[in-house]
Amino acid sequence: MDPSEAGLDRIEAQRTTNVSSEQRNRRYFLMNLMNNGTNRICSRGSPESQRACTQPSKGDKEPVPEFLTNLKISDLYNLPGESVAMNSEIFSAMRAGNIEFLEKMKRCETPMACFKNNKGDSILHLAASYGHLELVKGIVSECPSLLLESNWVDQIPLHVAARAGHSAVVEALVALVTCFSAGLSAEESERLNLYVLKDKDGDTPLHLALKDLHEKTELLMYERRTKNQSISHFVMHQQRIRCISFPDTSTRLMETSVCLVNANRSVSFLANKDGISPLYLAVLAGNVSLVNAMLSHPNNNVQGKTSDLASQLEGRKSLVHAALKAKNTDVLDVILNEDPGLLDERDAEGRTCLSVGASVGFYKGVRKLLDRSASNVFECDNDGSFPIHIAVEKGHVNVVKEILKRCPDSIEQLNKDGQNVLHIAAKSGKAVSFLMSHIKRLGTKNHLIKEQDVNGNTPLHLATIHWRPRTTFAMTNPKILNIQNKDGLSSLDIAEINLQSDYVLRERMTLMVLLCVYEPKGVTWRPTSGMTLRSRSETLSGFGEKYKDRVNVLLLVAALVATITFAAGFTMPGGFNSSGMAVLIDDRTFSNFLVCDTLAMQCSVIAIVTLIWAQLGDQELAHRAFHLALPSLFFALFFMSSAFIYGVNAAVQQNIVLDDKIHIISAIFCNVTLVLLGPYVIPQVSGIPFVQDLTSLYLYVLLWFVSEDDGGKHRISKCVKRESMGSSSRDQVEKLKSS
Repeated sequence: MDPSEAGLDRIEAQRTTNVSSEQRNRRYFLMNLMNNGTNRICSRGSPESQRACTQPSKGDKEPVPEFLTNLKISDLYNLPGESVAMNSEIFSAMRAGNIEFLEKMKRCETPMACFKNNKGDSILHLAASYGHLELVKGIVSECPSLLLESNWVDQIPLHVAARAGHSAVVEALVALVTCFSAGLSAEESERLNLYVLKDKDGDTPLHLALKDLHEKTELLMYERRTKNQSISHFVMHQQRIRCISFPDTSTRLMETSVCLVNANRSVSFLANKDGISPLYLAVLAGNVSLVNAMLSHPNNNVQGKTSDLASQLEGRKSLVHAALKAKNTDVLDVILNEDPGLLDERDAEGRTCLSVGASVGFYKGVRKLLDRSASNVFECDNDGSFPIHIAVEKGHVNVVKEILKRCPDSIEQLNKDGQNVLHIAAKSGKAVSFLMSHIKRLGTKNHLIKEQDVNGNTPLHLATIHWRPRTTFAMTNPKILNIQNKDGLSSLDIAEINLQSDYVLRERMTLMVLLCVYEPKGVTWRPTSGMTLRSRSETLSGFGEKYKDRVNVLLLVAALVATITFAAGFTMPGGFNSSGMAVLIDDRTFSNFLVCDTLAMQCSVIAIVTLIWAQLGDQELAHRAFHLALPSLFFALFFMSSAFIYGVNAAVQQNIVLDDKIHIISAIFCNVTLVLLGPYVIPQVSGIPFVQDLTSLYLYVLLWFVSEDDGGKHRISKCVKRESMGSSSRDQVEKLKSS
């Protein structure tokens, strides 16, 4: 006996009776659906009726595929018996597309239609999923009933072939259904409609084909975006992208979808358990040709009822929203031309079409919506936000401009929290520059920056609460600095109360901007870096621990500067003469070297002594020590760099070309050093215009180094909670004022 046959014989002992009642019921249900029609047509036994089941009608132009010519409708519900576990030999043969193996299976006592794997897949499921067309034809010729067999997730072979994008297999299965339906009446043919069958997720074969098409379209767009990103980011995701051949897979899925749509266009409107229809998926994928194919049914008629698209569509009706998310104007035009009423549909979150377009920043789509109707500008979402609020929050300036161009009064709109566009811009940190310049051009809308929301917060309050230093800088208007919210707090109060003890540049810069505008009285040694600022809510207990690491780092740097400058003082450029005097003693450049080296040495010593005081345990003393240590260390580093430059120039001044190069390099890097170290020593002052302007300039430069990205969600939640401050905050203000 052939080994393969022996392997099949062994399966006889594995016959099982664990066919679920659900599968059995489904199988009998399909059979009963066809019994009436097939009995009338095929069971009469006349040659004419048999030919009617196997041949196309006169109106059909395409001939019957050869592998279907000997099939009869009665074969379709000649259902197999109880399931038998499929062994690895059968599975391997199906996966490899071994059509010769079917001959061995025919000689087995167990019908080949009974074999199932551990997922309930029949041999036709496997052949269809791997795209073996000839094997599929062979199996269908022998076991037509497998066409109706479902696996454990209620998927028939047409489902798995569509999901895998095997268009040739899908076309063969569609031809089989068409052939079987040829001799039936319209009502009886509808009972043999496999295209509307749904799996456990409610997906039809067309759903599965379009789901994969949409996913691969998204990955293709993702691949294009990564080309403009960093190399490291691209490499991280290259493995994910290479696993799919986009053009080939997408083409096959597209062909599969078109085949299923042409077979039964009404399936395009059916919804799965998530309320998503194939038409919605096609729109979301931005495939205009497929959308046109789905909508090109005669007289816009589904199941004999003429109506608008929204009434025909099951599940989600927000097709315009999907087209806007896909950023495809062609699809958007097709949908709105088919049913203009969809412009008023809202999505599952209650957002209008215009709000969705503003959210994704689809400028061309927003223009088309406004061309059709501008009334949606004044319709809010379920959360009370208007389209202009959404556009400002996302930072889509072009959309904001277009909305204001069509509806200038929309700038006055308030959300449910009583916040205008400047409030939204302050919270998000986006579109601020445009809005401020737009308001200045209007001239009569300055009240927007003074408006208070339901918590009494002005836009400046919200910019401070959410730590937006650049936004705060743009909104610092003297008229609103002293406005208090319902908790009696000004913007400066909020910044000082909520300042973290740990150094966060974004928070420090926000506070420094406010301090610069509030113009503190007298000269205060408050560096523009904000390093020595202290929160009002911060207690002195544990304050020394906060500075411990900073003191140690600065002490180490100061000690290194002192050591280097000390060594340089005894290693003179040019060396010494026989009498022990410096060779370049009379050189002016050499004299500058000695002066700068001495200043660097002494400044570093002052910084060391000051930082020693900071370690004595007195928290207030540690805080004040920084005001002296930071400038001292700044000058020590600056003079050390200058000493190096003068020393090198003194040694090479005979070579004019080399000397000029050193001067140019030194000038560039000295300016960089001043820019980087300046914020640590330049104090906040008032009444001295030049210094005040210099302070503002340094702050402006530093703001470009600050990231206003919110990062983690925890920071957002903290900011939202602080929008309404408690009475404890008011008590802290009173304590500060009394002190």
